[in-house]
Amino acid sequence: MKKTTVAMQIAEEIATRIGKGILHPGQHLVEATLAEEFNTSRAPVREALLMLESDGLVQRIPHHGVVVRHFTRTEIYELYDVIYRLEEIAMEKAIAKITTDDITRLEEVLRRQEQAVSAQDVQAYYDLNEEFHALLFTIGGNRILSDMYRSLRRSARPFRMLSMAQGDNLRSSLSEHQKQVEALRSKNVQEGKLAIREQELRSLRSLDLLFPV
Repeated sequence: MKKTTVAMQIAEEIATRIGKGILHPGQHLVEATLAEEFNTSRAPVREALLMLESDGLVQRIPHHGVVVRHFTRTEIYELYDVIYRLEEIAMEKAIAKITTDDITRLEEVLRRQEQAVSAQDVQAYYDLNEEFHALLFTIGGNRILSDMYRSLRRSARPFRMLSMAQGDNLRSSLSEHQKQVEALRSKNVQEGKLAIREQELRSLRSLDLLFPV
């Protein structure tokens, strides 16, 4: 297995732990300890930490090492603002290129999301949520846009995981995705952006509960 692949897997696992609150802001991430845990050398661990640093999930403090980053409330809201603006761009691009096969693939993701909602499986729904948006950006066909979006979503992962577990957010998210797919099917850019805006407003309400002023 290539080191880069190992590093990506380690980075994904650490990001998941941050998202679930297993790793807390300010907590040290020690290369040697992680290398032992993941049964690998320190090189892929170092590469994974660099990836996470690039995504903004960890920070390197001189003479102190790598720690899980603490986000301010303002940074979180600014992050969400950019994420949803990119989604609007992707929606417009996807509508211009969408095919019947693309709709079928999106509907299959929705079907599995419905199952996750019925089971109240937050982790499964989160993973499918990532798959849904990745597919939408792939349909849009702009690689740079997709890369930017993927990096920002990784940065937002801790807050998205917490938000998704709140109240009836799983079912609300599913409904919003269904509206987006319907907009794609009918090639209605305005309706697609309205569905994204609906999702954004709900997400911001959840953030208000998680991070009160």
